Formats: sequence, structure tokens, C-alpha cells
Amino acid sequence: MSDRTIDARGMPCPQPLMLTKKALDGLNSGERIRVLIDNDVARENLMRFLRDHNSNPQFTDEKLFYSIAATKSGEGSATGDVAAYCAAPVEFAGPVLVLNGQSMGSGSEELGKILLQACVNTLKDVTPLPRAILCYNAGVFVVAEGAPTVAGLKQLVAQGVTLLVCGTCVDYFGIKDRIAVGTISNMYDILQQLSNAARVMTL
Repeated sequence: MSDRTIDARGMPCPQPLMLTKKALDGLNSGERIRVLIDNDVARENLMRFLRDHNSNPQFTDEKLFYSIAATKSGEGSATGDVAAYCAAPVEFAGPVLVLNGQSMGSGSEELGKILLQACVNTLKDVTPLPRAILCYNAGVFVVAEGAPTVAGLKQLVAQGVTLLVCGTCVDYFGIKDRIAVGTISNMYDILQQLSNAARVMTL
């Protein structure tokens, strides 16, 4: 059976969540839906709603919009006020994580690379997830083909984490054709994420 598709593009929160909840309530356990959405705020809220209701959401960036696939769990209907997900308190919002190098901390660079890989692989289990990850300067190498951090970062993107990679930086290092995960972006978008962040963490 093909996934049921909900086209919520152009709709502000909480409409995408209300449509998604109604669709999930009409499904049997194990059946899937696919939601199309085109703004970051509604996407983040919908991902949080689906995770809270054990629907295993998987996020895909389709360039002009986002696609979120979810599976109906066997735990009954989704409960709670969906509108509450559109007004999450700032203190519970995920931080913006900055990666500006290939290792974590100072001292041994070899140890720092091991720590950074462990950190990225563990982030998927942390609550709340980072709202965004920003890679600039030498940090762009963590998203390049062959980097041990790529697999973990792909998992985070699939969970709805925004991953922005500095376009000027990848051009400077000549690795544009090696970027394996994330969206090549610009200083304006990076500064927007930093300006809107409740918390910023630099590794």
C-alpha cells in the first residue's frame, strides 16, 4: 500500500499538525503517511509532534519543500493539543551547534577527532535535538565524503535537524564536489540561525 500524502505546503502552524493528527487517527498500526511542508518552523514542530507520538518521522529535504514520512504506532490515537507544539517555550528549544573544526576541544588533535565523532553519533539520542548545525571554516570537512562524522550527521538530518555548510568555506578549500550531507549555504542564513538561537554551542 502506498503512503497517504498530505500536502500542507503554504499552511502555517498548527494546520499541518492538525491534518497530520487527523490522518494518523484514521490509520491502522504500521500504516504510513507522507507530509509535504515548506517552512522551517512548521517542519520542526511537526517533527517534534511525531517523535513524541512514536511515529518514527523521517525527514527529506526536497529543495523547494520538505517531505516527512511517519508510521502509525500501535499506541492509539495521538493525544494532546497540537497547537501547543506551535508555541514551544524558548528554554526547551534545541540549541544551535557550531562545528568550526575537525576535532572537539583543545590538546590532542587525534583525540579531538575521536571525541567529535562520538559526539555526533550520540546527538541523535539527546533531548532536545539541536535545532541546527552550522559548519564553517575547517568545520566543513566533517561533512565531506570519507569523514567519520558523515553517517551520524545524516541520521540527524533525517530526524529534522537543519545542517548548513558555509559555501565560501567549501569553495576556499576546494571540496564543493565532496560534500556528502547538509545544505551548502551562505553567511546570511548562518547568521539568521545564530541570531534566532536560544542557545549556541561551539565544539
